[in-house]
Amino acid sequence: MFFLPKKVMSPFKNTIRATSYVKDRLQEGLHTFIHHESFGGVLLFFCVVLAVLIANSQYSNWYFEFLEIEFGVFIQGWSFGISVLHFTNDVLMALFFLMVGLEMKREVLYGELVGFKKINFSLLGALGGMIIPIIIYMYFNYDTDSIYGFGVAMSTDTAFALGLLLLFGKRIPSTLKIFLVTLAVFDDLGAILVIAILYTNTLDLFWLYAAIVITCILIAINYYDVKYTSAYIFLGALLWITIYNSGMHATIAGVILAFSIPGRSNIRRKYFVQILDILEEWNKFANSNKRSSFPIQESQQGFLKTIVNNLTSVFLPNKEKRIDMKEANKRVQILDKLAKYSHYAQNPLVKIETFLQPICAYFIVPLFAFLNAGVKLDSGVNFNTDGLFMGTLLGLIVGKPLGVLIFACLGERLHIAIKPTGLHYGHISAIGIIAGIGFTISMFVANLAYTTSEQIVLAKISILIASLIAIILGAIALFFATKSKV
Repeated sequence: MFFLPKKVMSPFKNTIRATSYVKDRLQEGLHTFIHHESFGGVLLFFCVVLAVLIANSQYSNWYFEFLEIEFGVFIQGWSFGISVLHFTNDVLMALFFLMVGLEMKREVLYGELVGFKKINFSLLGALGGMIIPIIIYMYFNYDTDSIYGFGVAMSTDTAFALGLLLLFGKRIPSTLKIFLVTLAVFDDLGAILVIAILYTNTLDLFWLYAAIVITCILIAINYYDVKYTSAYIFLGALLWITIYNSGMHATIAGVILAFSIPGRSNIRRKYFVQILDILEEWNKFANSNKRSSFPIQESQQGFLKTIVNNLTSVFLPNKEKRIDMKEANKRVQILDKLAKYSHYAQNPLVKIETFLQPICAYFIVPLFAFLNAGVKLDSGVNFNTDGLFMGTLLGLIVGKPLGVLIFACLGERLHIAIKPTGLHYGHISAIGIIAGIGFTISMFVANLAYTTSEQIVLAKISILIASLIAIILGAIALFFATKSKV
């Protein structure tokens, strides 16, 4: 049997370890996302309730006036102002869609969607969860002014859905949570495509061409593996401006930017070898200075005693232990080199997504909910406006679970998809019902799809009622689907 020398094999083993570390790091990103989104769902619920209460109280005028407050840059002869509501829906939600796009890319590259048949199971479930609700909605709104609002019946609110799963704690298997997240990934992608294609009224070709040029630049720097996050942020801001002025909805800029951000760590062999050399240098240095002026005594004498000994070595010259400045400088240099080359190995996708997760979960989405869920529940609402109410209600409550279950089942029966291990069709049915919680993006689409305030208000009320029913039915379905067998 032939063996390669140890020195030859060592770099290959180290590269394998590095690749494994990166994959583990990216997998942790999914679990971090689940944690943030779950708690964010609970916060989201309170924001919705608070918005509805205020909108129907004596303070309702203050609430609606606050939505229309404008701020921006106002110079003589030129001004740019944007209301609080539009700033949230156009600017802050662009960051939310950036995070959604990063989540999509990570899942396809490294997560649970790696592999054609694994992708197909979630993709088919999400596809069915969009097609059936659209058919139901269009049936009730055929040949009416509300027919183009079918986007409100096809979206899933990941934060609310995961918040519901959070209430069941350890009773919910991790596979079930991951299936819900991956299903929502494709669901969000479908909603984004609908927003980009159907809810764009007029196009300014100059700004559209400018957006295309910036997109090409983003693709180019991604191709050449540029890792400077600041470059992507700067170009992303320019892209938002061009898309906003082109007539398309500005949140599309967040998704385009997400797909252009590199999903690989820059672990080139030279950087990895440099890190290994530095660690080896540190090891030799530590072994040659076992009795150095800063001995590691924490395990023997405790942390506080170590500090006292080190401080006395500085201020008491008659002590045998003194600071060796040459040795201390050497340690600083080694740590500085290690930090430098470790920075090169950072993954921009994970770095930005990790930064955005808590901001979106704890600030942007709850704020969006608070500003958009405030509708007046008075007798002036006409529930007979076209077939909007029934189309939205049945689309989310009936269409979602039917679509997810039927298409996922067909995919497995036709051998074009593989059901994740540990899932049974009781789980999938429960997830389908929960997918009917279509709050955030459904509300977002309602603002774009309808032209009259009467339609928008009725759509929001329909979404709230449908989401509430989906929460109740989903909780019951989850209880029985996860009930342990005796």
